[in-house]
Amino acid sequence: MSTTPVTEDTGEEGGIRTMKEENQKKIKRAKLFYKFALAASENILYSNERLDYYEAFAYYRHVAKKNELELTRTEEKEGANILEHVGIYMMMLQLNKVLEDEWGKARIFSKDKTIRNISQVVRLIRNAFAHDPFKPTWEIKKLVENMEFEIPGVLILKTHNLDGKRVKPKDYGGQLALLRLLEFVEENF
Repeated sequence: MSTTPVTEDTGEEGGIRTMKEENQKKIKRAKLFYKFALAASENILYSNERLDYYEAFAYYRHVAKKNELELTRTEEKEGANILEHVGIYMMMLQLNKVLEDEWGKARIFSKDKTIRNISQVVRLIRNAFAHDPFKPTWEIKKLVENMEFEIPGVLILKTHNLDGKRVKPKDYGGQLALLRLLEFVEENF
């Protein structure tokens, strides 16, 4: 597979177009948030450190005291898991919008297999989270049932027997596979 950036010939001299600058920024922000979510959640989940809470927090006319905001250790861990879920959903939601802006809604039927596979993986994960972010469930339609979507060197999503099942990180190669997917799009398009 070529790592040459996918471009569109605009028909003008020197008219090769790469990803729009605005979309590049959106991808960078999604990547930053996802990396933050992973780092923060891992620190909370796998260390004995507790979060630091202000004695009071004020915003405009409202004030909350430490005892109103402080979480138990169990709640901090649950919050860390939620942050990771939000990170995945936010990244897939933003990446799906960027891909739609760049390649249009018909991208899932693209002649370019890489664009088609990236678009399907992102769409399927986004859809799983969209209907219930805290309990994402695969919704595999007949059109993509029993298929494999490979992004070489990044991940393979196999849709065999996934419909109606809870999304598990191993289904798509784990949390870092999604980071690598985002980086793949950022570097190649």
